[in-house]
Amino acid sequence: MPHSANREQKILEILKAQGSASIQELAGALEVSPMTVHRDLNRLAEAGLVQKTHGGASLAAESAARGGCAMCGKPIHERTVFLFSLPNGEQRRAYCAHCGLMLQQQTPNAGQAMTADFLHGHIVSAGQAVFLLESELTVCCVPSVLSFGSRAEAERFQKGFGGRLANLKETLHFLHETMHASQAA
Repeated sequence: MPHSANREQKILEILKAQGSASIQELAGALEVSPMTVHRDLNRLAEAGLVQKTHGGASLAAESAARGGCAMCGKPIHERTVFLFSLPNGEQRRAYCAHCGLMLQQQTPNAGQAMTADFLHGHIVSAGQAVFLLESELTVCCVPSVLSFGSRAEAERFQKGFGGRLANLKETLHFLHETMHASQAA
């Protein structure tokens, strides 16, 4: 069975191509049960990305068109923005590093990723950023992932708000493990 994030991305692709689809049609395309599709649609509906209809779903007004996060739908704030490029030159924007990293992992051929330094708002390469995981300060998603351009500043912030510091690879591993743990529960 495909991973839920991959299924959700596939559902969005189908709805973008067709405008709407039935539960049975989605279940067949994804090779999963109708109940699995219902659970995936519930998460997508909570994020404001789809509109559930009787027996199916349709694409909600694009959150990105409203200037919102392509993952959670929240309005983008320049102090927390995460962005990456697509092969066609378009840019995807997300509210926070947590949303952005999850979205980037779901996007085939996603390109260079950038993130805002939480303290100063300037843009840094995600590969060079220092991430603070699970701090007491949650700006968007749980678990919290904050980005910093300087390890020294991230360490000072960590002293006040807790959490642990990680590089990009460690952060991706942490999010992957967290997602699998929540699905097993």
